[in-house]
Amino acid sequence: MRRCLLGVVLVMSSVYIKSVQAETFVPADNPCIQYSGRWDFSDSLNPRHSWPGIYIVAVFDGDTIGVRMQDTVNYYDVYIDGKLHGIFHGDRPGDADYILATNLPDTIHTLRLSQRNISFGIYMFSGLILQSGAKLYPPPVPPERKIEFIGDSYTAAEGNEATQKVMQWTAKFPVTDIDSGFATITARHFDAQYHITARSGIGAVCDWQGHFKTSMLHYFDRTLMESPEPKWDFKKWVPNLVVICLGLNDHSGLVGKNGKVSASNSRKFRNGYAKLLAMVRSAYPDVPILVWAPYPMWARRNEKEVVAKERAEGFRELYYSHFDRFPGGYVADGHPTIATHKRMAAELIKAINRVGVFKDPARN
Repeated sequence: MRRCLLGVVLVMSSVYIKSVQAETFVPADNPCIQYSGRWDFSDSLNPRHSWPGIYIVAVFDGDTIGVRMQDTVNYYDVYIDGKLHGIFHGDRPGDADYILATNLPDTIHTLRLSQRNISFGIYMFSGLILQSGAKLYPPPVPPERKIEFIGDSYTAAEGNEATQKVMQWTAKFPVTDIDSGFATITARHFDAQYHITARSGIGAVCDWQGHFKTSMLHYFDRTLMESPEPKWDFKKWVPNLVVICLGLNDHSGLVGKNGKVSASNSRKFRNGYAKLLAMVRSAYPDVPILVWAPYPMWARRNEKEVVAKERAEGFRELYYSHFDRFPGGYVADGHPTIATHKRMAAELIKAINRVGVFKDPARN
């Protein structure tokens, strides 16, 4: 097993870092950097990511922590020792160095760097920057419990910090905080690791415009959301529970001019949803799946029918529940506010408790 200090090199500060005279660069393949989410490690020195909600954890000493990355699009929550230190946004093209925090107490600290928003791109992380002579330590052992959330922009918490009712797509990036979304709230409640396999506009069988190629059927097996290759190795990370929250965009994409979804389109949805469930079961045999339907009655009725049919066919580790619509609780083109995400999380926690996969810490 590699030790955490291998591969550390000392470099002089770049033009992008004015507050540090010299720093220790720790490359991305250092085993003391803990990665969460789907990452492409084809190039171990420059791992790539694309799905929302990815994060890294590292324990370091000294008074400074920075990153080398290639990303001028996304926003990141920077947590130092469990507290939000600030929000980071890269603004330099190519591989660039940034200081996330400096003038910290000269002791051991824990960094958690979490991507806040969803976007359509592929981004690269190359390593960490420490105070000269500082080092990394083994990261904390992650929680044993694991939940994968499969969904759309609701699951990615799109625009949850917004105040405007209508917004341009890119204007939502800085006002999205996935750490305040129902998925991460639920994972924290159960003290669970999480993967968020979610894409804005996507559905189980089609997207919000009715395009059938933009569906979770075509995206679920991807390591990078925006690239069909490489395929994700499902053996790397096996959840204890999968929560699927899809149907809103299917409803938008399949509804006719009369405001209703035809019988044939409803049948397409049910058949496609069953295919998605089969894909998830193939990836994670015997792992419980919770179908968490959105508020349109059409989605609830059809998803409930799929679950009932599959359970009758012998797939017992499959469960159904749904969440409500909360009047006045939506911004940024119909997306839930932080307050609404909290209410959704409360409903989801109750649904997971009914499934009985985990012992609820709040009930101890």
